[in-house]
Amino acid sequence: MHWSFAFILLLIVCLIHLFICPYTKVEESFNLQAIHDLLIHRFNISNYDHLEFPGVVPRTFLGPILIAILAWPFTNISIDHLISMQYIVRIILGLLVISGLTHLYKSLKGYCDVSTRRWWLIVTVTQFHFLFYATRTLPNIFALAIVLHSFAFWFSKREKSLVWTSAFAILIFRSELVILLGLILLQEVFIKQKFTFRNVLTSGLMASGSAIGLSVLVDSWFWQRWLWPEGEVLYFNTILNKSSHWGTFPFLWYFYSALPRALGAPLILLPIGLTINKNIRSLVLPNILFIIIYSILPHKELRFIIYTLPILNIPIAQTCSSLFQLRRRWSTLLKLFVLSLLAINLAQTSISLMASYHNYPGANALIKLHTHRKYETTATVHIDVYSAENGISRFLETKPWIYNKTENLTVKELSNFDYLLVESTSDEDVRLTPYLSHNLQIIDFVRGFNGFYVDKQYILRMRHPPKIYLLEKKKYTI
Repeated sequence: MHWSFAFILLLIVCLIHLFICPYTKVEESFNLQAIHDLLIHRFNISNYDHLEFPGVVPRTFLGPILIAILAWPFTNISIDHLISMQYIVRIILGLLVISGLTHLYKSLKGYCDVSTRRWWLIVTVTQFHFLFYATRTLPNIFALAIVLHSFAFWFSKREKSLVWTSAFAILIFRSELVILLGLILLQEVFIKQKFTFRNVLTSGLMASGSAIGLSVLVDSWFWQRWLWPEGEVLYFNTILNKSSHWGTFPFLWYFYSALPRALGAPLILLPIGLTINKNIRSLVLPNILFIIIYSILPHKELRFIIYTLPILNIPIAQTCSSLFQLRRRWSTLLKLFVLSLLAINLAQTSISLMASYHNYPGANALIKLHTHRKYETTATVHIDVYSAENGISRFLETKPWIYNKTENLTVKELSNFDYLLVESTSDEDVRLTPYLSHNLQIIDFVRGFNGFYVDKQYILRMRHPPKIYLLEKKKYTI
């Protein structure tokens, strides 16, 4: 199967995820807002969002700068419709990730036959999380776009390219990747002895100096102080273990929760593939060790190990290929078994997409407000914390409306806005009462995803109760 077909197929599935779920969560906000500001405000840094809402730790601007440069030619046709620019920005990021994934697909040639590579592609497109995340402006995804090339250089034994891409991924975007990529280099230098220690060390020092120097020079200007963002993130999350404030999971969570969800039903084929093809064991081992070591950190999220998914799919694909090549009496049953696992994956992906579609009530609320009041030339809108965290970005704003996300305002202060987006689950929610007694009224509400349940007919249903209410200042009082 030609690599161009793989690229097109992966891109199509990636875009399906994007167009069904075009909005973003708070974790993606820094990079997305930074791209917005680079495109709209350019060198007028005083208007940048990060100076007003800096977040807990600083992040690098290098990823947003790259996306903004690639998106800049489209600003002339989309500047009056910012939401279309959000699509363009995410498509560009998706293209970078899919390019890396296609490079990885091509480099599998030295480890797998054509059939296994085809099955790797099939398994990948049936899974939900990887291609869903591929267009999301998370630091992990910027790093992923580089790491996929690092893997490809690893498979192709391109020592210098592996070291340089690894250094930039680690020191600019995600410092924890030093575990994964470090394990790969240690294996190649000391166990397999495919790389020389001297060359790796020399290239590593040069690449590290270049990556840190570039980050410090660029990011210090944007943050208005001297800093190395990923160094501060490493200190905050790992040394101080402050990331645990966002929740913790048991040591084995990645193995009993994250990986089964990310890889889906075909996960059970992974061990078989390792016994069939011994060549791929050395590819999988560093990735498994990375997950084990990284499990020590209490705060866990699936996106933290997303880099490992394409590699873990290799033994799964090997098993699928081998079972389909069997010519025994019961081989038909095994083929049906493999197809049933993929069917389960597709069902899981469909359900996950349906849930995700309803999981951005903030964006839906703001768009609904714009639709309700599309003839108003100007208005002031206050966006509460919940709404801001669940879908709203500056790409959704409409000029010349004024938007405000200031926290901890009194109800009296909030009543001065023309419109409010307020988290609430019903008209009778006590959180609405103070607003309704201050010259504000309900104009609409939006629903959001709140889990699944099985009804009396044993049909899977989705709970989507009201999540955000749209309030407006009463035009006239009696």
